[in-house]
Amino acid sequence: MKSLFPVLMAALLSIAITATAQDSKKERTKMEEVMDAHDQIMNRMPELSKLIGKLDTKADTSNEKQKYPNSVKDLKSANKSMMDWMASFGNRFEADEMYKGKTLTEQKQKWLLEEEKNLTDLLEKINLSMQNGQKLLQE
Repeated sequence: MKSLFPVLMAALLSIAITATAQDSKKERTKMEEVMDAHDQIMNRMPELSKLIGKLDTKADTSNEKQKYPNSVKDLKSANKSMMDWMASFGNRFEADEMYKGKTLTEQKQKWLLEEEKNLTDLLEKINLSMQNGQKLLQE
């Protein structure tokens, strides 16, 4: 029995490596790409929130309070746009389609392309508002 254990472990390891290699060869779906883009944007949201706080604080202590509200407004708008995008996306797609690879109907494939474009536009909006806010903080 003891001599069988290393053989079984080697066999299990071999199966795991083969399965991983097959998974890595599999072409990524458009849904996976969109969900990855969503995740990347969500990783930026805490930074966006901190930036709003920093700008609010700087506005409170500045003699030039009028130059901060537009930047804060843009950042809050970008944040709201992300929340709105997620709500819209969640209304169009089921969890199994988003996370488990369930096949999309032709209509949902078209929607996914629309949502990808919306997400790209949203990322630009977030990046621009954050760049402007950071630049304002450095003044």
